[in-house]
Amino acid sequence: MAIVYLGVGSNQQAERNITDGLRVLSAKLQLEKISPWYRSPAMGFDGPAFINLVVKVSTDLSLPQLGRVLKQLELDFGRAPDAVKFSSRTLDVDVLLYDDLVGQYEGHSLPRGDIRRCAFVLRPLLDIEPELSCPSSLQRFDSFWPALASQPLEQIVPPADFCVAYCKQQPA
Repeated sequence: MAIVYLGVGSNQQAERNITDGLRVLSAKLQLEKISPWYRSPAMGFDGPAFINLVVKVSTDLSLPQLGRVLKQLELDFGRAPDAVKFSSRTLDVDVLLYDDLVGQYEGHSLPRGDIRRCAFVLRPLLDIEPELSCPSSLQRFDSFWPALASQPLEQIVPPADFCVAYCKQQPA
């Protein structure tokens, strides 16, 4: 089974869409760990704040198969097929890491560059895997944190319906 880290985010009915999106994902992938939730301002455009988290999953799906599942999930949750990169999202799910793959794979750049650029990706990844190393540089991901620590980021409490289903999986 492949170990995969997914970045999950939304800024449109975020609590409901993330909760429902993870419920759908859990029917297709084995959810291993779910990070705390974080709120951060929209990046690259003027819009509502996003809620983001990272999920560790295991799967028998190949990277291309997983990519198709995630793309369909986003479409099912109302994402326009031609959505521009910096825009509001009902649900955005990105492959951050897929095992130790490094490079370009059918539209996926691994490891995803947002890990090194965005606090809303790196912080929740570190919350669930504090000693994880980058497969391309072999540096621990926590070494990238000082450069991102000043980005606005607020940990928030997930909604009650999410906690009923998933908070038992939250790291201590």
